[in-house]
Amino acid sequence: MKLIKPFSIILLSFIFVMACSTSSTDESENMSSDNTSESKSDNAELARLNSAITESPDKDELYNERANELIRLKKFPEARQDIEKALSMDSTRASYYLTYADISFAQGKIYDARQALVKAVQLDPGNVKPKIKLAEIYLIVKEHKESVILLNEVLQTDKLNLTALFMRGMNYKEVGDTTKAVSDFQKIVEIDPDYYNAHMQLGVIMQAQNNPAAVGFFDNALKVDPKSEEALYGRGLWYQDHDELNKAIQDYTSIIAINPMNKNAHFNLGYIHQIYLKTFPEAVKHYSNALKADAQYSQAYYNRGLCYEQMGDVQAAADDYKAAVTLKPDYTVAEAGLKRVTN
Repeated sequence: MKLIKPFSIILLSFIFVMACSTSSTDESENMSSDNTSESKSDNAELARLNSAITESPDKDELYNERANELIRLKKFPEARQDIEKALSMDSTRASYYLTYADISFAQGKIYDARQALVKAVQLDPGNVKPKIKLAEIYLIVKEHKESVILLNEVLQTDKLNLTALFMRGMNYKEVGDTTKAVSDFQKIVEIDPDYYNAHMQLGVIMQAQNNPAAVGFFDNALKVDPKSEEALYGRGLWYQDHDELNKAIQDYTSIIAINPMNKNAHFNLGYIHQIYLKTFPEAVKHYSNALKADAQYSQAYYNRGLCYEQMGDVQAAADDYKAAVTLKPDYTVAEAGLKRVTN
């Protein structure tokens, strides 16, 4: 039996996601419940571009413009057709390759995106945008050396480019150089105290190093985003690991208030009540909630089975151990529990 610690946050693909997203979270919260006007606006812009292309079919920039509008609308196959048309008319414009890369990335065609960005860098070596996007792809495919080289080039001309600093920090973190990673992330929060992802990464690193500074960084992340489940989870996990159980319970409960289907918060509440507080009926309640969130959660079945066994409900324990083994045939401790309560 073990505590669930699914806390290795992955903050990749943020540049491409930002490029392909239609609106920010804040914007969506402020939108009217009636989306008719927005839909009409979308249709109007697309109609304008369609009309412009009909009138001037030889203007390649219009196809690129429409491709970007189609990206915004998440109509990627149509966007690809348009940017391929633009490139067939003029293959010397770096911005077209950037558009092609955004579409390819959105469609999961990483190699195509990479090749397009290499071409964009060749065509416009002074433009940091394709370098940062290419560096991100190198980071994703774990070509860290190449990624850092590009990011260093960006930072030589723009020392305050926080995106490049953050991505370089992620490279350093992934190769295990946490000293350099921390240095980059700390530079970011000194420049921009509201840079959420840098606070989170510092919290994760400090937590892995058993450094109490982790709590402060999670606190800072929550100042930026008070409803961050991952920041609450990270802080709750720190408190749980350091026997501040009431604070851990409070953070996990806050997560569930934000997202009732967060299975890991439910599980860890169950774990606290089972292992530390020995309040088995309460633990059963939380493990049951974890299973409502994920019916395939074998460890929740196993831990709930242990609670039932402690409570003397042998049949319920056997049912849960059996469910755990069914989901995970090599679950040896669940097999042992099933034998224990059925013999």
